[in-house]
Amino acid sequence: MSGPSALGALLGVAVAAGVLLVCARWRRLRKPRLVDRARVISSGVEEGVRIESLRLLAELVSPILTVLSPRSSTPDSVVTRLRSAGLPGEVTRYRLSQVAWMVGGFIVGATLGSVILVARSGSIVVVVALAGLGIVAAYLLQDWSLSMRAKRRGKRMGEQLPTVAELLAFAVAAGEPPLAALERVSHTLDGELAAELETVVSDVRVGESFSVALRDLAGRTQSQAVGRFIDGIVVSLERGSPLAEVLRSQAADARAAGRRQLLESAGRREVAMLVPVVFLILPIVVVIALFPGVYGITLSIP
Repeated sequence: MSGPSALGALLGVAVAAGVLLVCARWRRLRKPRLVDRARVISSGVEEGVRIESLRLLAELVSPILTVLSPRSSTPDSVVTRLRSAGLPGEVTRYRLSQVAWMVGGFIVGATLGSVILVARSGSIVVVVALAGLGIVAAYLLQDWSLSMRAKRRGKRMGEQLPTVAELLAFAVAAGEPPLAALERVSHTLDGELAAELETVVSDVRVGESFSVALRDLAGRTQSQAVGRFIDGIVVSLERGSPLAEVLRSQAADARAAGRRQLLESAGRREVAMLVPVVFLILPIVVVIALFPGVYGITLSIP
């Protein structure tokens, strides 16, 4: 296949995909008709058929995606990272999003390869190689973005821990039961940790054990500080030690950990600030200091 023919085929596929996406989006945004509103009863069956079709597609592509990254793409690892990122822990939906990212990487790589093919009269092998590279890069980028999202959420929860621990200690010291104290703090504060505490309260309300709900919270976060905080509460409840004292010590530890993190962050920022000073400001200062002397030497020497 010649260069113009390959470019025309790829452009045709891109245009067709764009038209299909526009049509699908228009169908979702258009005003529902009377027939659509009258079809509410049978929508559950249609939704089930659609979900089963998507699940079948995800099961077909899962072995291929697992081969690409066997360590980070196992179902247990995916569910753990999704829960840590605050997303629904559905492996099927995650696999389908991976397929969408890979299709986008294929389109970008194939388009770039077609441009190189037309501009430099290269070979079709370049298009195929860039398309494959785009698929792999999109897959790895999507996996990395999920991991980073989970880590950032865990970091934010660790930053909110001192305030939560202080309020819990005050509420328990005032005589409130642990569950009521968690509910009060979850309704008072905003943020990821407060939302997780509200989830714990909801789980206990529907019949789950308080200790099990707290351990589930520890499993949904990648923050070591939050994990130690939850472990301290569970051990205190199981052994009958004074919870208020445990919460006060946990709050003090959380504040100390926060100060250490601030000092470490300041140290890293101080080193990072040396980069523009050494590589940008210092060379300019040296040039300004040496230029008059060098220019004077050039004038004095015939």
